[in-house]
Amino acid sequence: MNYETLIYNMLPKKYRELIENEARYAGQESFKESFIFKLFITFYIMAFLDFFILIGLINAPLWLSIIPPILILSVGLIAPYLIYSIVAESRRKSIEQLLPDLLLLTASNIKSGLTIDRALLFSARPEFGELGQEFKKVAFQIYGGQSIEDSFQTLTTKVKSTILGRTIGLLVEGLKSGGAVAKLLEETAADIRNTEMLQKEIQSSVMMYVMFIFMAAVLGAPFLFAISAFLVTSTTSMWDDMGDIDAEFADQGMMKISKPDIDLELFQYFSIAALVITTLFSGILISQIQSGNIKGAVKYSPVFVSLALVIFFAAKALLFTIFGDMLGLT
Repeated sequence: MNYETLIYNMLPKKYRELIENEARYAGQESFKESFIFKLFITFYIMAFLDFFILIGLINAPLWLSIIPPILILSVGLIAPYLIYSIVAESRRKSIEQLLPDLLLLTASNIKSGLTIDRALLFSARPEFGELGQEFKKVAFQIYGGQSIEDSFQTLTTKVKSTILGRTIGLLVEGLKSGGAVAKLLEETAADIRNTEMLQKEIQSSVMMYVMFIFMAAVLGAPFLFAISAFLVTSTTSMWDDMGDIDAEFADQGMMKISKPDIDLELFQYFSIAALVITTLFSGILISQIQSGNIKGAVKYSPVFVSLALVIFFAAKALLFTIFGDMLGLT
């Protein structure tokens, strides 16, 4: 046992089972502990470099230098699960897209007089990719004497697909009852295609909500925070230029005029933190709306965060460039 396997076995059992299940759904039958180990090392190095840059080069406060590395290490813990989940989701979509064609071809083979195992074997063509390979394995298992139910049950443990699981369940029940299997497969293929069309229509109908969330969180919020930062800076600069106000003007009636106590550096940190949190949750919300699964946020949130921060700093620099000389801020 090498050190990579030893360190991997030190992880909690439920955590290891969760990752291994997702790896199997992603088509990684030969699970490698070295991938998990290298991923952990990568995030550990990233966290250390981030802490060094923040506290050593930027001279950020200690609390601000600690939070990002902790977040990076936290992401590193769930990174293996997220990576395998994304691959498994992509594999599921590819299989579900090809499934109706394979079912129709299998139905045609059954109508021509072939048994179910031979029909599956002749239907598993190379153009069906992984789905064809999995059905070919099922056909060989049936050839080898394994029961049809057990052979198909093995397939459901390799692909995390509700549609595939229900299709196999219907096929097994049809074979047990001796019904018209070819007709059952044709109707199932038609239902799957109708479901895909319905999902596309739903995605089109919610596109307006997705665009609204994107524009508000990724485009609108950075501009508003940039304007706020400019106004706070200009207001503070005006108070500094005014100097001390004479007491007879400072105290008039019940009102007392005093300089606002605003920490410009803290306000910028707050703006960045607010943008990061807003864009992270906007990615999660868009993923939930489009696919009903928050795992897709891994594709959206990093892009949204990066884009929002770029817009924030660019808009802030633009405002200070245009109006800075006018207000004496440059």
